[in-house]
Amino acid sequence: MNNVKSVDRELSPEKREAILQGAMQEFLEHGYAGARIDKIVAAAGVSKATLYRHFADKEALFTALIQRLGGKANLLQQHDFPSLQEESAVFLKQVAIRILDNAAQNPQELALFRMIIGESERFPALAQAFVEKIEKPNLDFLTQYFATHPQLQPADPEVSARAFLGTLLHFLMQRNLFHGEAIVPMERDRLIDGLLALLIRKH
Repeated sequence: MNNVKSVDRELSPEKREAILQGAMQEFLEHGYAGARIDKIVAAAGVSKATLYRHFADKEALFTALIQRLGGKANLLQQHDFPSLQEESAVFLKQVAIRILDNAAQNPQELALFRMIIGESERFPALAQAFVEKIEKPNLDFLTQYFATHPQLQPADPEVSARAFLGTLLHFLMQRNLFHGEAIVPMERDRLIDGLLALLIRKH
């Protein structure tokens, strides 16, 4: 009986995805405060009891969405740590292009990021979940990379990692959130190449 009950309580990948898609739709349409569990349940086609068995509340649902976004954005999920023989300029350019293009190609995820910013004052735990699940793993990964790669080795690897990610994030916000591309235009490759020129030590 116990085995049957535990299997019954498992959430299939399809149902989990349906719940998260319903939650994404509801959050983006009504914001975090205005989102209703009843509508998420209806959109997902599951019972309220099923949802609550796996997600305690709206915050748990929202955190799960951030975790899913983190799975796509997290550099650690997508790369083994590169060898020290690999050209740092090549690797870092690939990383930068992937970060910028991923945002451009996923407007729903960009809208979620916009909502996190908008709700951060009223619901700081949501913004902190974003920092913990996405920002911190990427920062830790790049800090280690800057600290160990012989072509880099700056005085402060974490500052260099923050400069790298911060420049890309500012570019994304200015272009995609603040609609400033026509006001302060900058080509993606020009930004990346200039950034790498600042961070990579010349021999």
